Amino acid sequence: MKESTFMPVLNENFEVYYWSKHYQSHEWGRKPDKTSENYSEIEPLFRLHSHDAMEVLVFLGGECEFFCEGQIYSLTRGDVVIIPPYAVHKTEVSDFDNYERIVTTISESLLAEFLSISPSMSDSIIYHKTLGSYVVHLHTENLKEILSLFQEISNGIKSKRDPYSFALHYLLFRAIEMILHPASSKPTSSLSSDADQRLHSIIEYIEKHLTDPQMNLDNISSHFHLNKYYFSHYFKNHMKVPFYRYVLLKRLATAVALIKQNEFSIEEIATKCGFQDYSSFYRLFKKEYNLSPKNLQKEFRV
Repeated sequence: MKESTFMPVLNENFEVYYWSKHYQSHEWGRKPDKTSENYSEIEPLFRLHSHDAMEVLVFLGGECEFFCEGQIYSLTRGDVVIIPPYAVHKTEVSDFDNYERIVTTISESLLAEFLSISPSMSDSIIYHKTLGSYVVHLHTENLKEILSLFQEISNGIKSKRDPYSFALHYLLFRAIEMILHPASSKPTSSLSSDADQRLHSIIEYIEKHLTDPQMNLDNISSHFHLNKYYFSHYFKNHMKVPFYRYVLLKRLATAVALIKQNEFSIEEIATKCGFQDYSSFYRLFKKEYNLSPKNLQKEFRV
Protein backbone atom coordinates (compact mmCIF):
# COMPACT_ATOMS: atom_id res chain seq x y z
CA MET A 1 0.00 0.00 0.00
CA LYS A 2 1.34 3.42 -0.95
CA GLU A 3 1.77 5.83 1.92
CA SER A 4 0.49 9.36 2.16
CA THR A 5 2.40 12.19 0.57
CA PHE A 6 2.74 15.96 0.85
CA MET A 7 2.15 17.95 -2.32
CA PRO A 8 3.38 21.54 -2.02
CA VAL A 9 1.55 24.19 -4.02
CA LEU A 10 4.42 26.21 -5.44
CA ASN A 11 2.97 28.04 -8.42
CA GLU A 12 0.07 30.50 -8.46
CA ASN A 13 -2.06 31.96 -5.65
CA PHE A 14 -4.86 29.62 -6.67
CA GLU A 15 -5.64 26.79 -9.06
CA VAL A 16 -9.03 25.64 -10.35
CA TYR A 17 -9.85 22.26 -11.93
CA TYR A 18 -13.42 21.79 -13.15
CA TRP A 19 -14.51 18.34 -14.35
CA SER A 20 -18.11 17.52 -15.28
CA LYS A 21 -19.85 15.81 -18.19
CA HIS A 22 -20.79 19.21 -19.60
CA TYR A 23 -17.64 21.22 -18.89
CA GLN A 24 -13.94 20.39 -18.43
CA SER A 25 -11.31 22.97 -17.62
CA HIS A 26 -8.52 20.50 -18.51
CA GLU A 27 -8.17 17.64 -20.96
CA TRP A 28 -6.66 15.47 -18.23
CA GLY A 29 -7.75 14.79 -14.68
CA ARG A 30 -11.11 13.02 -14.81
CA LYS A 31 -9.37 9.90 -13.52
CA PRO A 32 -5.78 8.62 -12.99
CA ASP A 33 -5.08 7.11 -16.42
CA LYS A 34 -1.71 5.35 -16.51
CA THR A 35 -1.30 6.25 -20.17
CA SER A 36 -1.58 9.97 -19.42
CA GLU A 37 1.59 12.04 -19.28
CA ASN A 38 0.12 13.69 -16.14
CA TYR A 39 -0.43 10.37 -14.35
CA SER A 40 2.37 11.01 -11.84
CA GLU A 41 0.67 14.29 -10.84
CA ILE A 42 -2.89 12.95 -10.68
CA GLU A 43 -2.41 9.54 -9.05
CA PRO A 44 -1.24 10.86 -5.65
CA LEU A 45 -4.48 12.87 -5.38
CA PHE A 46 -6.36 9.61 -4.88
CA ARG A 47 -4.32 8.39 -1.94
CA LEU A 48 -3.60 10.04 1.39
CA HIS A 49 -1.94 13.42 0.83
CA SER A 50 -1.80 17.00 2.07
CA HIS A 51 -1.10 20.46 0.66
CA ASP A 52 0.33 23.71 2.00
CA ALA A 53 -2.84 25.42 0.75
CA MET A 54 -6.54 25.33 1.54
CA GLU A 55 -8.35 22.98 -0.84
CA VAL A 56 -12.04 23.26 -1.68
CA LEU A 57 -13.82 20.38 -3.44
CA VAL A 58 -17.33 20.96 -4.82
CA PHE A 59 -18.86 17.52 -5.41
CA LEU A 60 -21.17 17.36 -8.46
CA GLY A 61 -21.88 13.69 -9.06
CA GLY A 62 -20.91 10.04 -8.80
CA GLU A 63 -20.20 7.85 -5.79
CA CYS A 64 -17.46 9.07 -3.50
CA GLU A 65 -16.28 8.80 0.08
CA PHE A 66 -13.99 11.46 1.43
CA PHE A 67 -11.55 10.95 4.31
CA CYS A 68 -10.05 13.89 6.22
CA GLU A 69 -8.15 13.78 9.51
CA GLY A 70 -10.02 10.77 10.88
CA GLN A 71 -13.49 11.65 9.57
CA ILE A 72 -15.26 9.96 6.65
CA TYR A 73 -18.03 11.51 4.55
CA SER A 74 -20.25 9.93 1.90
CA LEU A 75 -20.57 12.83 -0.53
CA THR A 76 -23.74 13.84 -2.41
CA ARG A 77 -24.23 16.46 -5.12
CA GLY A 78 -23.90 19.94 -3.62
CA ASP A 79 -21.51 18.89 -0.85
CA VAL A 80 -18.43 21.09 -0.49
CA VAL A 81 -15.34 19.77 1.31
CA ILE A 82 -13.21 22.51 2.92
CA ILE A 83 -9.75 21.10 3.64
CA PRO A 84 -7.38 23.21 5.75
CA PRO A 85 -3.67 23.48 4.86
CA TYR A 86 -1.66 20.38 5.86
CA ALA A 87 -4.75 18.26 6.64
CA VAL A 88 -4.19 14.63 5.61
CA HIS A 89 -7.01 13.54 3.29
CA LYS A 90 -8.01 11.39 0.34
CA THR A 91 -10.93 10.66 -2.01
CA GLU A 92 -12.19 7.13 -2.63
CA VAL A 93 -14.08 6.95 -5.93
CA SER A 94 -15.99 3.83 -6.98
CA ASP A 95 -17.01 5.05 -10.46
CA PHE A 96 -14.65 7.47 -12.19
CA ASP A 97 -16.84 7.71 -15.31
CA ASN A 98 -19.51 9.53 -13.30
CA TYR A 99 -17.20 11.35 -10.88
CA GLU A 100 -17.81 15.09 -11.33
CA ARG A 101 -16.29 17.84 -9.19
CA ILE A 102 -14.56 21.19 -8.99
CA VAL A 103 -11.29 21.38 -7.07
CA THR A 104 -9.58 24.65 -6.16
CA THR A 105 -6.48 25.26 -4.07
CA ILE A 106 -5.90 28.63 -2.42
CA SER A 107 -2.49 29.62 -1.06
CA GLU A 108 -2.19 30.59 2.59
CA SER A 109 -1.21 34.14 1.63
CA LEU A 110 -4.25 34.63 -0.63
CA LEU A 111 -6.53 33.04 1.96
CA ALA A 112 -5.15 35.46 4.57
CA GLU A 113 -6.01 38.38 2.24
CA PHE A 114 -9.55 37.08 1.78
CA LEU A 115 -10.01 36.71 5.54
CA SER A 116 -8.61 40.18 6.21
CA ILE A 117 -11.32 41.83 4.09
CA SER A 118 -14.16 39.53 5.13
CA PRO A 119 -14.61 39.11 8.91
CA SER A 120 -17.67 36.93 8.25
CA MET A 121 -15.52 34.49 6.24
CA SER A 122 -13.04 34.30 9.09
CA ASP A 123 -15.88 33.71 11.58
CA SER A 124 -17.27 30.93 9.37
CA ILE A 125 -13.94 29.10 9.25
CA ILE A 126 -13.67 29.30 13.04
CA TYR A 127 -17.27 28.08 13.36
CA HIS A 128 -16.70 25.03 11.17
CA LYS A 129 -13.45 24.25 12.95
CA THR A 130 -15.34 24.34 16.25
CA LEU A 131 -17.93 21.93 14.84
CA GLY A 132 -15.14 19.64 13.68
CA SER A 133 -16.84 19.36 10.27
CA TYR A 134 -15.05 19.59 6.93
CA VAL A 135 -18.16 19.38 4.73
CA VAL A 136 -21.09 21.74 4.07
CA HIS A 137 -24.06 21.16 1.77
CA LEU A 138 -25.00 24.03 -0.55
CA HIS A 139 -28.60 25.00 -1.13
CA THR A 140 -29.67 24.44 -4.77
CA GLU A 141 -29.76 28.11 -5.81
CA ASN A 142 -26.34 28.74 -4.26
CA LEU A 143 -24.86 25.69 -5.99
CA LYS A 144 -25.99 27.06 -9.37
CA GLU A 145 -24.29 30.39 -8.70
CA ILE A 146 -21.11 28.66 -7.47
CA LEU A 147 -20.95 26.60 -10.67
CA SER A 148 -21.38 29.74 -12.76
CA LEU A 149 -18.59 31.55 -10.88
CA PHE A 150 -16.13 28.66 -11.18
CA GLN A 151 -16.89 28.21 -14.89
CA GLU A 152 -16.22 31.93 -15.41
CA ILE A 153 -12.93 31.60 -13.52
CA SER A 154 -11.95 28.51 -15.55
CA ASN A 155 -12.76 30.25 -18.83
CA GLY A 156 -10.65 33.22 -17.75
CA ILE A 157 -7.68 30.98 -16.94
CA LYS A 158 -8.04 29.08 -20.21
CA SER A 159 -8.09 32.32 -22.22
CA LYS A 160 -4.48 32.94 -21.07
CA ARG A 161 -4.87 36.70 -21.51
CA ASP A 162 -4.31 37.38 -17.82
CA PRO A 163 -5.15 34.11 -16.07
CA TYR A 164 -4.63 35.43 -12.54
CA SER A 165 -6.00 38.95 -12.87
CA PHE A 166 -7.74 40.96 -10.17
CA ALA A 167 -11.08 40.09 -11.78
CA LEU A 168 -10.50 36.34 -11.38
CA HIS A 169 -9.30 36.81 -7.80
CA TYR A 170 -12.51 38.71 -7.11
CA LEU A 171 -14.67 35.97 -8.64
CA LEU A 172 -12.89 33.38 -6.50
CA PHE A 173 -13.40 35.55 -3.41
CA ARG A 174 -17.14 35.69 -4.13
CA ALA A 175 -17.31 31.92 -4.59
CA ILE A 176 -15.48 31.13 -1.34
CA GLU A 177 -17.45 33.75 0.59
CA MET A 178 -20.69 32.20 -0.62
CA ILE A 179 -19.58 28.67 0.22
CA LEU A 180 -18.66 29.69 3.76
CA HIS A 181 -21.69 31.93 4.38
CA PRO A 182 -24.07 30.27 6.89
CA ALA A 183 -27.12 31.21 4.78
CA SER A 184 -25.75 29.36 1.72
CA SER A 185 -25.25 25.95 3.25
CA LYS A 186 -25.56 23.70 6.25
CA PRO A 187 -22.88 21.58 7.96
CA THR A 188 -22.75 17.87 7.09
CA SER A 189 -22.02 15.19 9.67
CA SER A 190 -19.37 12.60 8.98
CA LEU A 191 -20.07 8.87 9.02
CA SER A 192 -17.76 8.69 12.04
CA SER A 193 -19.32 11.62 13.90
CA ASP A 194 -20.35 9.36 16.77
CA ALA A 195 -16.75 8.28 17.39
CA ASP A 196 -15.33 8.97 20.82
CA GLN A 197 -13.60 12.25 21.63
CA ARG A 198 -10.26 10.51 22.04
CA LEU A 199 -9.15 10.83 18.41
CA HIS A 200 -9.92 14.54 18.34
CA SER A 201 -7.92 14.99 21.54
CA ILE A 202 -4.98 13.05 20.08
CA ILE A 203 -4.93 15.19 16.91
CA GLU A 204 -5.09 18.39 18.99
CA TYR A 205 -2.24 17.13 21.17
CA ILE A 206 -0.09 16.38 18.11
CA GLU A 207 -0.74 19.86 16.69
CA LYS A 208 0.16 21.49 20.00
CA HIS A 209 3.38 19.47 20.49
CA LEU A 210 4.37 18.93 16.86
CA THR A 211 7.70 20.78 17.17
CA ASP A 212 8.68 19.02 20.42
CA PRO A 213 11.44 16.46 19.63
CA GLN A 214 10.19 14.37 22.56
CA MET A 215 6.77 13.90 20.98
CA ASN A 216 7.00 10.21 20.05
CA LEU A 217 4.92 7.04 20.31
CA ASP A 218 6.08 6.19 23.83
CA ASN A 219 5.33 9.64 25.24
CA ILE A 220 1.99 10.27 23.52
CA SER A 221 0.62 6.82 24.36
CA SER A 222 1.69 7.36 27.97
CA HIS A 223 -0.01 10.78 28.00
CA PHE A 224 -3.31 9.18 26.99
CA HIS A 225 -2.79 6.23 29.38
CA LEU A 226 -2.76 3.68 26.57
CA ASN A 227 -0.52 0.77 25.73
CA LYS A 228 1.73 1.95 22.89
CA TYR A 229 0.86 -1.05 20.70
CA TYR A 230 -2.85 -0.43 21.18
CA PHE A 231 -2.33 3.30 20.53
CA SER A 232 -0.42 2.56 17.33
CA HIS A 233 -3.17 0.27 16.04
CA TYR A 234 -5.93 2.66 17.11
CA PHE A 235 -4.28 5.64 15.39
CA LYS A 236 -3.61 3.84 12.10
CA ASN A 237 -7.10 2.35 12.05
CA HIS A 238 -8.73 5.79 12.38
CA MET A 239 -6.25 7.99 10.52
CA LYS A 240 -5.39 5.53 7.72
CA VAL A 241 -1.71 6.29 8.24
CA PRO A 242 0.81 5.19 10.93
CA PHE A 243 1.45 7.61 13.80
CA TYR A 244 5.14 8.13 12.98
CA ARG A 245 4.29 8.81 9.32
CA TYR A 246 1.58 11.30 10.21
CA VAL A 247 3.90 13.24 12.51
CA LEU A 248 6.68 13.22 9.90
CA LEU A 249 4.34 14.57 7.21
CA LYS A 250 3.17 17.35 9.51
CA ARG A 251 6.72 18.31 10.49
CA LEU A 252 7.96 18.32 6.91
CA ALA A 253 4.96 20.38 5.82
CA THR A 254 5.80 22.92 8.53
CA ALA A 255 9.39 22.95 7.27
CA VAL A 256 8.22 23.68 3.71
CA ALA A 257 6.13 26.61 4.98
CA LEU A 258 9.13 28.04 6.88
CA ILE A 259 11.44 27.57 3.89
CA LYS A 260 8.98 29.49 1.70
CA GLN A 261 9.00 32.36 4.22
CA ASN A 262 12.78 32.60 3.73
CA GLU A 263 13.42 33.94 7.25
CA PHE A 264 15.49 31.15 8.81
CA SER A 265 18.44 28.96 7.89
CA ILE A 266 17.77 25.32 7.03
CA GLU A 267 19.50 24.27 10.24
CA GLU A 268 17.21 26.52 12.31
CA ILE A 269 14.15 25.19 10.49
CA ALA A 270 15.13 21.60 11.27
CA THR A 271 15.23 22.45 14.97
CA LYS A 272 12.02 24.49 14.89
CA CYS A 273 10.17 21.59 13.27
CA GLY A 274 11.07 19.07 15.96
CA PHE A 275 13.85 17.12 14.23
CA GLN A 276 16.58 16.00 16.59
CA ASP A 277 19.41 16.72 14.17
CA TYR A 278 19.99 18.33 10.78
CA SER A 279 21.24 15.19 9.05
CA SER A 280 18.06 13.21 9.73
CA PHE A 281 15.93 16.19 8.65
CA TYR A 282 17.90 16.54 5.40
CA ARG A 283 17.67 12.82 4.64
CA LEU A 284 13.92 12.57 5.33
CA PHE A 285 13.13 15.78 3.45
CA LYS A 286 15.02 14.69 0.34
CA LYS A 287 13.52 11.21 0.45
CA GLU A 288 9.99 12.63 0.67
CA TYR A 289 10.22 15.37 -1.96
CA ASN A 290 13.13 14.18 -4.12
CA LEU A 291 14.58 17.63 -3.53
CA SER A 292 16.97 18.92 -0.89
CA PRO A 293 15.71 21.63 1.50
CA LYS A 294 18.50 23.96 0.33
CA ASN A 295 17.46 23.59 -3.30
CA LEU A 296 13.87 24.32 -2.38
CA GLN A 297 15.05 27.40 -0.46
CA LYS A 298 16.77 28.72 -3.60
CA GLU A 299 13.39 28.87 -5.36
CA PHE A 300 12.11 31.40 -2.83
CA ARG A 301 15.12 33.63 -2.43
CA VAL A 302 14.55 37.14 -3.71
